[in-house]
Amino acid sequence: ISGIHGSGPYVLGETLSVADLAIFASVTAFKCGILEFVDRNVLDAYPKIKGVYDSVSTLPKVVEWYKKHPIKTFY
Repeated sequence: ISGIHGSGPYVLGETLSVADLAIFASVTAFKCGILEFVDRNVLDAYPKIKGVYDSVSTLPKVVEWYKKHPIKTFY
């Protein structure tokens, strides 16, 4: 991400892209404990990835979706 990350909250700067949604989905899977042998917060050590995740997680449509479909943990 560091090579293309712009000054905004997303991978390409101020514009939301498919890359941001892919990062959000991947981080969400880790946070759910999809791999029980991997710490749920392993990606928190990467501030740019965490920043993209945090930015996408506050989008109104994402908030609305997760209110209707709460995240379930695996362990």
